[in-house]
Amino acid sequence: MIWLNNARIVAILAVVHLHVTAVVLSGNYVGSEYWWVGNISSTVVRWCVPVFVMISGALLLDPQKQESSSIFYKKRLSKILIPIGFWSVFFLFWTFLHGFIDGILPSNLQLLKRLLKGLPYEHLWFLYMILGMYLFVPFFRKIISISSDREIVFFTVTTFLIAGINFFHTSVSNVVRPDLFINWFLLYIPFFFSGYLIQKDNRKFPTSVLWSIFLFSAAATAVGYYYVALDSEFLSDSYFHGYLSITVIPMSISVMYLLKEWNIPALNETATKKIALLTFGIYLVHPIVIEVLNKTDYLRAVHPAIAIPTSTAIVFTVSLGISWALYKIPYLNRTI
Repeated sequence: MIWLNNARIVAILAVVHLHVTAVVLSGNYVGSEYWWVGNISSTVVRWCVPVFVMISGALLLDPQKQESSSIFYKKRLSKILIPIGFWSVFFLFWTFLHGFIDGILPSNLQLLKRLLKGLPYEHLWFLYMILGMYLFVPFFRKIISISSDREIVFFTVTTFLIAGINFFHTSVSNVVRPDLFINWFLLYIPFFFSGYLIQKDNRKFPTSVLWSIFLFSAAATAVGYYYVALDSEFLSDSYFHGYLSITVIPMSISVMYLLKEWNIPALNETATKKIALLTFGIYLVHPIVIEVLNKTDYLRAVHPAIAIPTSTAIVFTVSLGISWALYKIPYLNRTI
């Protein structure tokens, strides 16, 4: 579907933008001009990961797909297990190399703990999370096939409430992410089912309403993050920027509906399909490009209103080139 390809491209751009802004947020005092530019820039793309999860749900939860569980696992698990294995080893080596250069070598035990936590590198958490989701897709399809739309909506709303309350509790407890990665996918089930529901929803919501929801949610996220970051002993400052916060959930759903209305290819149809195909590779390699860019201090030396969008464009373009090169190499193309 054209809109899903567009959504992939926009979502990976948003991921790159999000990770670029992290440098600005962490490098400036809370409440300063540069910090506010970083906060707003980060806030308006907080929907990126939820949208990726919803895209997966829209593609995988179609109950009309007639395939056994064994066929599904053969087709899908290889597409996620090979990248997980390859990039986990790669980024553990990358971490070791960093330690060697900095003169602080990580121990084998530290590297093993990273792997067991599903965090051989910070961004790889998504692969470990989505793996758990894939394991249950055949069973999710059966739930959908025997359930009415109202029952699926009830299930989705209920799981959002449970996930939201759980995320709030972990934020109060100052836990960024539970250590045991096999549980992570449970919190993203409502986004997964939302993707299916939005994809099949034939209703047309006024664009003005969707944009209003997005803008209000974004403003509440930015302001909430500021006040919590400024002074809060109760709530973690990561709460409002979290994907399951009370403000990011409606923001993400409104963006998904807005993207659904985009039925013209972002570029021409061929280029859009090719770039959409490479978004997974872009996600995997872009942190390396950001680290290299950070060596130049460009993001700290130039006003973030200029540095963030230009850095995002550079990182996206270089990552796209690396992803394309990997795609063209036999065997390595299976890693992206």
